[in-house]
Amino acid sequence: MIKIRTTCEGDHQGILDLVASLPEWFAGDPADRSIPIDIRFNDGFVAEYNGSIVGFATIHVGDGRLNIGWLGVRRELQRQGIGSRLLLAVEGAARTMGLCEIATVTVGEGAGSPEFEAARRFYRSRGFTVFQRSTTDNPECREEIKLKKQIAEPNVPGDT
Repeated sequence: MIKIRTTCEGDHQGILDLVASLPEWFAGDPADRSIPIDIRFNDGFVAEYNGSIVGFATIHVGDGRLNIGWLGVRRELQRQGIGSRLLLAVEGAARTMGLCEIATVTVGEGAGSPEFEAARRFYRSRGFTVFQRSTTDNPECREEIKLKKQIAEPNVPGDT
C-alpha cells in the first residue's frame, strides 16, 4: 500500500535517488543543484511503498500561493494515481494554511518534449490553468509557464 506523508530529513537520499532515475525530467541543474538544496529547505510530501520513496513533491509559500517546486513519481508507477495523491496532500496543506491557490511552473509548449507535454496534461486535468508565460535564455527551456488552481474562494468568512 502506498502511503503519502510529509517529508523528513531522512528522506533526502531516497528523493535524490528517485530524481536520478528520471533524467528526462530532472537533468542538469535541477538534479545537480536545485533539488538537493530545495529538499533541505522546503517542506513537502513523499509517497512511500514498502519503505521506498516512489514519489515526492516539494512546496513553499510565495506570491500568496502554495507553490509546488518539484513533483516526481517513479517511472513504472506513473499513471497509477500517486501524483494525484501527492497533489491532494498539497491542496490539504494549502487549506490548512488558509491559502486559496496552489501553483507550479513547468516547461512551455514550445519545448517539444513529450515528458513535459505529459506534465502539462497532468496539471490541466486536475484543474490547473496557465496564468503566466515567460521566455527564458535557457536553450533547453525557451518558455516557462506558471499554472495555478484555485482551491477555495478568497476572503470568504470562515475560510481559514
